[in-house]
Amino acid sequence: MKIDKICYIMLYCFIKGEPQGMSLDKKSQQPLYAQLMKELKDRIQSGQYKAGDQIPTETELSEIYQVSRITVRRTIEELCAQGVLVKRQGKGTFVEAPKIFRMVEKDNSMSFSESCRANGRKPSSHVLSCHFTQAEDWQNEFLQLSGDKTLYHIERVLSADDLPIIYEHIYIPVGRVPNLQVQKLENGSLFRLLHEEYHVSESEKGRSTIEVRMAPQSIAEHLRMNTGEPVMILVSYMNDTEENPLYISYEIIAGSRYRISI
Repeated sequence: MKIDKICYIMLYCFIKGEPQGMSLDKKSQQPLYAQLMKELKDRIQSGQYKAGDQIPTETELSEIYQVSRITVRRTIEELCAQGVLVKRQGKGTFVEAPKIFRMVEKDNSMSFSESCRANGRKPSSHVLSCHFTQAEDWQNEFLQLSGDKTLYHIERVLSADDLPIIYEHIYIPVGRVPNLQVQKLENGSLFRLLHEEYHVSESEKGRSTIEVRMAPQSIAEHLRMNTGEPVMILVSYMNDTEENPLYISYEIIAGSRYRISI
């Protein structure tokens, strides 16, 4: 190995806190890729690699642990299959956050914020846009607007520990929320806004549909995932506590980061 390569590895290990030239046990009956899997999992569990962190490249791991790139590649493929790591095209391999569990049941649904807190994660939201639109037939079939059919169309990204999870469209009649101050949805809860500003509460009962699609480039960019990765489309039709139509939520969910109970 050339001197400059050795110096590079030592400097990299010092900066990243990696073991310098650590060898796996080549005499063990346990395959090298399995040993490396355990090593990387241990580092994730200890917090050295946190959710969203980029791990060293295949070449760097090969040099650090003194194994072949074939061994490293198999290790990464296995960890990606287990949902521990995720590859992002042109960017590298990253630690995947544990999936968030959320109940979406007829009589007992959880909001995104509730599901985050229940899983020990910090929820946040970022409003991308808010504009007026006219209710389409599929929307008005639920909302039952007979006069003014103007809706607020709100687009926002919902995150857990700053990792994007959901790209959401909200359609809510202007008549239900006059003079909506959309800035209050920036890192805020729609449920809380409706309750505090309009004295309206969501019913625990609701109707939802779910399907799986592949993420187009525009959605993948917002959710920081690869184009073509699976996303769940969750459409929720929400009533108020008097069972009057309130709003429609159209959520595009990063499939590798979320788990739903229906």
